[in-house]
Amino acid sequence: MRQDGVRAQRREQTRQALLGEGRRLFSERGYADVGLAEIVAAAGVTKGALYHHFAGKTE
Repeated sequence: MRQDGVRAQRREQTRQALLGEGRRLFSERGYADVGLAEIVAAAGVTKGALYHHFAGKTE
């Protein structure tokens, strides 16, 4: 049970990191000038993690 809680917490941290970095980059450079690879790199996660949480850039 404890491991499930840790995994859920890690998933939420990953999701929040992606959202936070996406917002930051979009506000700094604009939506059209930011790629998914840049968001992933800034958040320190893989593209697979991004697609696990979101269907794409518009989401």
